[in-house]
Amino acid sequence: MQRFSNVIIVVLLTTLISACGKSPEQAALDDTGALAILPLHERFLGESLNLSQQAQQFCAQQQRDGKDLAAMRGKWIAAMNAWEGIQNIQFGPITENNQAWKVQFWPDRKNLIARKTEQFVRRDDAITLPALQDASVVIQGLSAMEYLLYDKPSESLVSGVPGHYCEHLSAAAMNLHQVGETLYQGWHPNGQNYLAHWAQPGENNLDFPDTKASIAAVIETLVYGLERVKRDKLERPLGLADGGQANPYLLEWWRSRQSREAILINLHSLQLLYSAGDGKGLANLLAKRGAAELAEKISADFDRAISATAAIEGNFFEDHAEPAAQQSIHELHQVLGGLLAALKREVPAALELTLGFNANDGD
Repeated sequence: MQRFSNVIIVVLLTTLISACGKSPEQAALDDTGALAILPLHERFLGESLNLSQQAQQFCAQQQRDGKDLAAMRGKWIAAMNAWEGIQNIQFGPITENNQAWKVQFWPDRKNLIARKTEQFVRRDDAITLPALQDASVVIQGLSAMEYLLYDKPSESLVSGVPGHYCEHLSAAAMNLHQVGETLYQGWHPNGQNYLAHWAQPGENNLDFPDTKASIAAVIETLVYGLERVKRDKLERPLGLADGGQANPYLLEWWRSRQSREAILINLHSLQLLYSAGDGKGLANLLAKRGAAELAEKISADFDRAISATAAIEGNFFEDHAEPAAQQSIHELHQVLGGLLAALKREVPAALELTLGFNANDGD
């Protein structure tokens, strides 16, 4: 990890030194990669390693109690939060070989996670990492671990009842770390260097022939992420659509009661992709291209969405119908609608580019 961190520092210094003479588009790509995409993937790699190490230690204990389970859950929450930071990126290594499904299976409308996990742990053979990787993606990642740590199997994890639950937990945590390594190495300059493939477009680059294509990928990620929050994390489970009925079992991370926190991480990470933190991101590019007022409006709407989410008391699963929660949830829903409208129509028009079909279909 230290070696990778040092390389990131070199990338940042190189970016700063070479900033002079860059077009605003190239500066936005370089800073978004160095100050948002790489750090978010490094965080997921680190937290997945911490989770895997904690799981090995947890399962090696002859006796386990509630404090051990709480520590295990804490590492799972940290890894889940790190995943939410990169969950919505719609280009690069995450889109290859079912990587996202290996981390999270959701929405789970038919309770497949519980059913397939229970089938898997009834096997006679020991549960190993290769055995898990040969099984369904439904039971390979954070979703299956949430079931193990927060549903009925959690009782067996601390009671000492014989079974394969802890073997499954340990293998899933190791698998998650392997996925984290794959994603990080896929982006990193010392790995497969998708960063250069995306941030250095050119006529011989079939995916990104020019800077507009690369910038469009970022905007499409923002649109996809915000649509997913608005539709899949709010409207469908909480019945916000016209005539809709709430079904909290469709919430993301309903077992751990982390649905609101996941949205908060989503919004912070999407805001980071938009601004590139303290660097020159999409917000700066809009200002350079004569749309400073639009850039500021989008930044303010991100802040409003984050504030509305943070203001929601309790958790979505149990408290979504409370009047105070309803007010903040509807405010968040409204702000997300404005953000999506700006990113789908106003931003592409200001930058004279066209988004791909998936970012505009609204499905």
